[in-house]
Amino acid sequence: MVKAVVHSVEKANPTLKSLLELQLKTTTGQGFELAYNDPKRFKEAVSKLFGEYSARLLEILIISYFREKAGLKEDVNSLRSSLSISREFTGDEG
Repeated sequence: MVKAVVHSVEKANPTLKSLLELQLKTTTGQGFELAYNDPKRFKEAVSKLFGEYSARLLEILIISYFREKAGLKEDVNSLRSSLSISREFTGDEG
């Protein structure tokens, strides 16, 4: 999931990667791993920085990359559902 976030941020705007990571660490104490640890809080933090629509666009990019790399056929439309599928597949409960 973290790899999907980093790839998607770089795809959206490579210059914002450091800004977003700094914002996440400053406001939440976590970096991009927040998307895996707490997808709702990650999306809220991104929304505060870039706005709701840009946060949703980034979420869609992350989901798209994740689906492609995981070979998912399921219709996934949120970070939470992507994470749920990922955890189900890997057996990770946390």
